[in-house]
Amino acid sequence: MKNQSVAILFVMLFLGMASTGFSQVRFGVKAGLNLANISGDDVGDTKMLPTFLVGGQAEFGLAENLGLGVGLQLSGKGFKVSDDFLEEDLKYSVMYIQVPVLLQYRNSGFFAGVGPYVGFAISGKAKAGGESISLEFGNTEDDDLAPLDFGAGLELGYEFSNIRATASYNLGLANIVPKDIADAEDVSAKNTVIGIAVAYLFGGE
Repeated sequence: MKNQSVAILFVMLFLGMASTGFSQVRFGVKAGLNLANISGDDVGDTKMLPTFLVGGQAEFGLAENLGLGVGLQLSGKGFKVSDDFLEEDLKYSVMYIQVPVLLQYRNSGFFAGVGPYVGFAISGKAKAGGESISLEFGNTEDDDLAPLDFGAGLELGYEFSNIRATASYNLGLANIVPKDIADAEDVSAKNTVIGIAVAYLFGGE
């Protein structure tokens, strides 16, 4: 929780300072569908897990067509894996507080953004057979997942007045296996997310 509070405070301070330093500022709200999965060594035959993203964002003009976008989001991630014993999919669902920072390009309605993100896991469940258990976050052998996620994102879309529709891909670079387990067993798993979203923007031009 301390790391999450620091991330939120950092974003709020950045937005406060940046709003006075850029000539054009736009704010917005964003929501969409996440198709989440994992990749890595020995993760098995996993499947995409449909989940969601919702949050706010601010965008600051740097030049005529260039800008910087910063967001604060709730982003669902996870995966599904077949369980032969239960004869159904075992679902791992994890919710992150996520902060993306994107260098943006806008021209004649076309939109593109690329940049890093960092996320902190705040809740998670494993579900199968009508039962669910809460996941534990940490870096010991008693934990289920590491709490920190970070990576790179690419987003493409089109703007219609104040509405922007986008498709995105986030490639996780952090090993979400708890460190003690990863070191002992030499395993790695990383989040991947395909996203489809709509944002409503206001302010600026």
